[in-house]
Amino acid sequence: MTVTVETEKCPVIALRAKTDFGQRKLFATVAFCALVALGGCASTGSTPTPQASASPKATTEAAASDAPLPEQAAISDADLRKMAQEATHKQDYISAATYWSTLHERNTDDPDTCVYYSRALRQIGSLEQAGTVMQKIYILAPEDENVLAEYGKVLTSAGKTDQGVAMLQHAAELNQKDWSLLSALGVGLDQLGRFSEAQAKYQQALALSKDNPTVLTNLGLSYAQSGDLDKAESVLRQAVANPMSDAHARQNLALILGIKGNFEEATRLVHADLPAQVAQNNIDYMHEMLAAPAVYKQMEQLDAKAASADTAQP
Repeated sequence: MTVTVETEKCPVIALRAKTDFGQRKLFATVAFCALVALGGCASTGSTPTPQASASPKATTEAAASDAPLPEQAAISDADLRKMAQEATHKQDYISAATYWSTLHERNTDDPDTCVYYSRALRQIGSLEQAGTVMQKIYILAPEDENVLAEYGKVLTSAGKTDQGVAMLQHAAELNQKDWSLLSALGVGLDQLGRFSEAQAKYQQALALSKDNPTVLTNLGLSYAQSGDLDKAESVLRQAVANPMSDAHARQNLALILGIKGNFEEATRLVHADLPAQVAQNNIDYMHEMLAAPAVYKQMEQLDAKAASADTAQP
């Protein structure tokens, strides 16, 4: 089966910084390309998910054949599962998706296989394929909590946030002990602008998985989107300090530091994980966007809309 790798260009994240007396005069819109290779800005558990819309995708083919590779055809399901897990551990997500593709062809009606295959597809950005897999198995297993959770993550990642959040909420009702599920629900709520609810879900996730860097990273981005850049920086620093943290935490901290004007430290963090030219491109773009007059015009327009909405509330 063909496995399609989709890479997304520069997701755009709009962040609001609060000022005194409720004056919301500072907005920063930053195109953040650093995580194209890393998988995204926010994580829905096992897989990073952008918290903002992305521009059109470029696709490449990871496998040319529509049939299992000859060397895989003779391998048992148990061995293929082990190979897929080992590939995932090594962050070789294309190989993992290829192994799960073969397993899925053999077990199209097995919920667990579909969930793992979809997860592997999300890890390489193939959201359309993941959606197809989960749509079919959801019809067969609409009350399976793992199916609901994965389908919700796929829908949220694909921008179908209302549907995704509904799925994730249903899954959370069935399983209240899964930190990754609660974190994914938080990401969805953030996308809907329901920041307080999202932050509550992240706190619930942290109660189940203390100091989890993935949850802390998502929580930090939620604070940033809701306007509290200082708290965002503090939480992201906590995530980065965790020995289990990865490039996602560091690069999102770099994003916040750049927005706050601390380009010296932001530059160090960006260069820690990315090729020199890619890192420099990201830093240059941050400078350009923060200096662009169009950004401030957009800030004023967004602020006016927010003020109008606040006035309309009972």
